[in-house]
Amino acid sequence: MKTIKNYITGIALGMAVTGAMVSCDTLEEKFYNPDVMTEPNFSLLFASVQTQGHLFRYDYGTTYHYMRGFGKMLGLGVSPLYIDFTQNNSIVRPWDGWSGTPFNEFIFTQTNTAYSREISGMKLLYNNMTDEEKEANSVYMLCCDIIRGYAFQRSTDLYDDIPFSEAGGGYQEMFYAKYDTQEEIYTSILESLKSAAEGLASYQFKTDGAQATFSSVDMLCNGNLDQWIRMANSLRLRMAMRLCHVKPDVAKSTIQELVRGNRMLTEYSHDIGFEEQDKTHAFELTFFRGIDERGYECGAPETILNDIMNYHYEPGDENGISASRHDFDPRLYAMFQPDIHGRYIGLPLTFERADSELPKYYTEQEITDMLNFNDTDKGPWDPNRIPSMYNRRTYFNFDMKFPVMGSTETNLLLAEAAVRWPGDFGNIDAKECIKKAIDASTRFYYNVNATMSYNESSLPSIQHIKENAKAPQLDESHLADYEEYAANKFAALSSTKDKLKFIFDQKFCHMNIMNPYEIYSEARRLVKDFDGELPLLSTPNVVFQERMFYPSSELANNTENFQKVAAKNTYDTPVWWTGRTTPTANRNGNALQ
Repeated sequence: MKTIKNYITGIALGMAVTGAMVSCDTLEEKFYNPDVMTEPNFSLLFASVQTQGHLFRYDYGTTYHYMRGFGKMLGLGVSPLYIDFTQNNSIVRPWDGWSGTPFNEFIFTQTNTAYSREISGMKLLYNNMTDEEKEANSVYMLCCDIIRGYAFQRSTDLYDDIPFSEAGGGYQEMFYAKYDTQEEIYTSILESLKSAAEGLASYQFKTDGAQATFSSVDMLCNGNLDQWIRMANSLRLRMAMRLCHVKPDVAKSTIQELVRGNRMLTEYSHDIGFEEQDKTHAFELTFFRGIDERGYECGAPETILNDIMNYHYEPGDENGISASRHDFDPRLYAMFQPDIHGRYIGLPLTFERADSELPKYYTEQEITDMLNFNDTDKGPWDPNRIPSMYNRRTYFNFDMKFPVMGSTETNLLLAEAAVRWPGDFGNIDAKECIKKAIDASTRFYYNVNATMSYNESSLPSIQHIKENAKAPQLDESHLADYEEYAANKFAALSSTKDKLKFIFDQKFCHMNIMNPYEIYSEARRLVKDFDGELPLLSTPNVVFQERMFYPSSELANNTENFQKVAAKNTYDTPVWWTGRTTPTANRNGNALQ
């Protein structure tokens, strides 16, 4: 047992001081004592669990790859080249090529190895503790149950059936894990999350020192157990809504229980984010570098600016939008930066609208330069680029708490519950949920934009921050008026389908390039409600895939278990919770007709 403890603790320290991006000096000084290395150090292991790459904040490589293909499939940003039919005239399969293969395989591999390894090691150590030690350390295991649920929910949503019950079983010599069905995984995670929330609700730290140690390594909630409980419950809400087509009774009863308990992430103050600890290397190793290098895919989508935010350019707006206009979403200023002429012009996502709309705002030469990327000699974020883009000042704030889970998503899910099952949740005010969702999202983006302190001479440095990317101070009256406007617009919609689309659009707007996985899952879930069609507009000629492909290594190394799911390993096989056997499709683009 001593050898196993040495190995597990050594692995945890290695992860913490290299890939985990936590201050190595701080962790090593506080939690690593070579003289007692065989003692289970749950605080160190717990830090390593939270800081695995692409779990709570995204990594450089995977962000780079999802922007190249996956993001185009979802229409999250616009690459001007792809709305030029003379250049984009053949089918694009996002799972192919240099980005497609590594991106499709990454979450599966990462979940079954890095996300599972430390938790499995902790469980092994925990099971060999005395009852007194187990009681003291149970808080770490309960939080790990929530983390594991978060990780595997994302993975099974992408791949359908995956290894779950035996994943990370190397310590028990289970090297070839069986595949559990998505239904089995959902059932298990929902039960585990409920138990974790209940356990944390009754947990008491024995000493102030124990509580301080836990707080010092709690990267997500800073030792606040109430936030962990709310995260578990909001995750249950998310997963329950996924079951609306296949297990509606379970979905409804779970949501009713959660509404009665009233302990979810429903307020802006509850929002959970992950702040990068190693600022020096934040740019080169994480999300920021990925979108920096894929700036060509960061054009501002017309679908967000016009269709969701309700902003429409009026002559003179380049000199300052009238302060009296309160019928458009104020997130516009913080989420996007103006074009070369100081205007917010969304890029169309169809060939037809590109042909009809762009000439209204740009000269023929400007359009040619924009579509051919001839509008830059300094890279994709050159301030002289012609189109409106995602706001570099906001999305490159290295102090940002990268969104993990929060009140915007929770309130939108509660609004959907009220729409989907009217009368079954009497105390849910859907209009108020819409207001709270927009309010929290707006405050998040304005706060990130306002607190940006990095520039060309800072460490780390960041170039090409445009002066007009700085959002004005949040106008509270504008926000309040817009919230009322949006809530009334939502309430006036006559059909369930229209209301579901409104709710999805708000999720799309809030999550955008920072959470493509949830947008992907929500879009596939809603296809059945939308008569087989997608609730979003994909980039032209990009094939829509219903699920991710399993790694090729599974066929080679886990052959017997993989054969049970091999027939599902196709781009057009919907996952279980969609309630569909017929795939949907992107119908935007001449090559797909």
